[in-house]
Amino acid sequence: MSDDSKFLVNTDEIISPSKIRSRNKRRILGFLAEGRFTVSEIATATGIRVPHASAEIRRLRNATLVDSDMPPGSRGAKLHLTESGWLAIKSDELALASEAIPISRERGDYCILFRDGPNLLLGLSVQPSSPLMPIPDRPPREIEMEQFSSGTEGVPWSWAVLKERSPRWIDLATNEYRAAPPVYDKEKIETFSESESVIGIIRAKLLEEGRPIAIAPGKWFSGPIHRPKPPLPEASMHRGQWVLARCHDMAPDIRPSSPMIAVVSERLPRSMLLKASRNGSLIIADLSGFESEGEKYPIESLEHWISIAHPRLSESERSRRCQALKDRVLGTRRVRTEDSTWRRFRQDWGNSEFSSSDMSPRLLDTRGLGKAASESLTRWAISTEGTSPLVIDIPKDASKDLLNLVSSSENLRMALVEKRFQSFLNLDTLTIDALRPLPWMSLRTSGGREMPVRIVDPVLHSPNPHDISITGKKNDHITSELQALVSNIEDREYMSIIKSAISQYPEGNEDWANRMEARYPIASWIASTPRSRWPRWQRLSSRLDPEWLSILDFDFLPLEGLSEVANVAPQSVLDLFSKEFTRLLRSDQNSALRSRPTIDSMNATRGSSWVASQLLANSAWLPESLHGDLLDWALEVWLANPPTRSVKTLQGLLWLISSNHNFSEERTRVILEKILSRAVDLPFGHDIKTWSTLNQIITGQEEPTIEHAEQIINNLPMEWWAHISSDLLEWALQEDKIFSWLIERDISWSAAILRPIGTKSEFPFNNDLQYDGCGPKIRGLLSRRFRVKEEIPNGAEALTDLLESLNAINENRPPGIGKTHPLVGWLGQPLYKWPNFTTDSIIKGDKNVVERLLLKSSGFHEGLLSKSTFE
Repeated sequence: MSDDSKFLVNTDEIISPSKIRSRNKRRILGFLAEGRFTVSEIATATGIRVPHASAEIRRLRNATLVDSDMPPGSRGAKLHLTESGWLAIKSDELALASEAIPISRERGDYCILFRDGPNLLLGLSVQPSSPLMPIPDRPPREIEMEQFSSGTEGVPWSWAVLKERSPRWIDLATNEYRAAPPVYDKEKIETFSESESVIGIIRAKLLEEGRPIAIAPGKWFSGPIHRPKPPLPEASMHRGQWVLARCHDMAPDIRPSSPMIAVVSERLPRSMLLKASRNGSLIIADLSGFESEGEKYPIESLEHWISIAHPRLSESERSRRCQALKDRVLGTRRVRTEDSTWRRFRQDWGNSEFSSSDMSPRLLDTRGLGKAASESLTRWAISTEGTSPLVIDIPKDASKDLLNLVSSSENLRMALVEKRFQSFLNLDTLTIDALRPLPWMSLRTSGGREMPVRIVDPVLHSPNPHDISITGKKNDHITSELQALVSNIEDREYMSIIKSAISQYPEGNEDWANRMEARYPIASWIASTPRSRWPRWQRLSSRLDPEWLSILDFDFLPLEGLSEVANVAPQSVLDLFSKEFTRLLRSDQNSALRSRPTIDSMNATRGSSWVASQLLANSAWLPESLHGDLLDWALEVWLANPPTRSVKTLQGLLWLISSNHNFSEERTRVILEKILSRAVDLPFGHDIKTWSTLNQIITGQEEPTIEHAEQIINNLPMEWWAHISSDLLEWALQEDKIFSWLIERDISWSAAILRPIGTKSEFPFNNDLQYDGCGPKIRGLLSRRFRVKEEIPNGAEALTDLLESLNAINENRPPGIGKTHPLVGWLGQPLYKWPNFTTDSIIKGDKNVVERLLLKSSGFHEGLLSKSTFE
């Protein structure tokens, strides 16, 4: 309805109900209620042939229901409703509203009073919260409503757009208009009786004009409990990387995946659209009224500007002038530029600053720039690979060539224009909503569907609880541990803001994060850009759980602050940082110098000990000039607070010792004693403690236990304990309790046991340990445990593979196909019997078996053929 509508509430007005019987009369009066139109416009909109429309309008004129701004018969005359015409519509509505008696007392119920094609007249019990209303194809079944079943289960829903800003409230008991809907409180009897006769009336239009609806007039129903089919195409409007708008609480957020065009001239809607489209994009626009300042302009844009400024110059001359201009602007060297070029540059660019950084900008302000400068920024952004999705403010005097270039760009997210251009007619279009105020705007899809949408403020917007799954880039780094931290937050508003940060800002939004920092630190941390997370951690560390350090981008963490972070990081975060720090140390030797804390062992923190352990673990990749410092400083600092995960540190330390030919046995013994002494005070499960325990088992100082065996096998390299693997397995097979533990563990027994006699152990600080081969009792013990095949548990595959290998040897046959690795049985066969395995066949399966096969390491020995295997 137009704003000059005579449907404005007049509480003193009393209307008598009277239905309009003629279909053409109702259509024409109803259409004129929306504004002033010509005869041809009326005929087109109502679907009435022009002669029939003209005849009906003549009758309406004679009845003084319509009039025009020009004498009858004038070409182009605009028709409008008279006072009598408005009264006729109101009387018809009142008569139709009587169909809705008795009025539903359920808050939120509504009904269809009348339908004519796509046009609906709706009856309401409350003020609608959105200009879109879901309409069922048929009445939802009572059982569905009682059992909270989805409206989409058996009852399809369509969508209607309200054609008026607000409903008219009528008391059917007195036929009087009310200023507002009734306030219904079930606890108060007076409001209960009052609500029985008051109904809201509003006009609407179905988005799917030919949609069949089988609902009797006046039949009240509730809205869907679960989300119905969205009113917009899902593929193009709900799978993008950014949130543009909302239209209804039961519809998903509008996330365009294809380019948009916004036809707006006022600053306020342009500012709203720039804010909404900012996430993860490059904005090239007039940023006046925008909350953030523009960044320095890319120096490469001058290559496009020089072509616009000097179109007649030769390519070589333009290239020469452009390079001279770049040198002068950046100040890299003193160089003379042509006066004409410099004058034109100052006219277009003023005192603008430029950058040669490889980092892509996010905000480029065109305010104060000349036409050529603005155009060159757009051409640079479109021609540059790897730039973010583009949001471009197109000037009204833009050339046709530029318009075609922008409209055909695959990287375009949104273009803002002041008027419609032919080049953009095939894009989804946003315009000002003539009926509703901002932030509501009108969206017309390329398929022709038009509906109101509410532009979101990305700072205040929370994800729609009925939203569909967000596709594309996600916050995959939000681990289950972090999700658990979020789920423990009791503040529902805080929880909503955090979910908004996770869903909307997978790449970060610095402005939004800054706004949230004081009140919602977790949301601020999630929405931070990788570059800004470290300074934000320094501000928020006391308010954030250290688990959140897992999303700190290691590439933007100053190495000088690494020990500070490691000092508070949980083990899960340290495991992540260990991989990243290893990558950095092995690719940049200077990183070791930058990361070394200036601290001694007496004052070593947990974090500095962790850094020292990482340096030791990667010693083979560090400069030889640092080896002395590693054996001195790093060793002492590491042992001050040895990290739980220290296997690689021990391995790195052993490499350092072995690579130093001047390292004495006495000094090696001293280091060993230091580590063993430190192990005494370490907790169960610590790598150094486990290694020390294995050392005591090897030397006979301690008997193995299930707890010890589990730590040794799970946490220490197989090459450290493989030389006692046969003894360990024989011990485990003899006790029922230990065997129950054994079959529940995925241990590569064949790779550990089926290796040559005399294989040297890699156990730290003892080079004399050798493997004695697979023990003679193993086959018999396994056979007795797995005598009945039906009773073999699923977790015993590694043990049954070992038994099959030993049986094949003794039965003088090729081994069967293994379960942990197809070729595992060949580890027990003599090498001369091995076929020529292909690489592809070797690398499929248990990685430990793969290693033994690649080494061509056979565990066969004559003792495996002894009859004593069953003794």
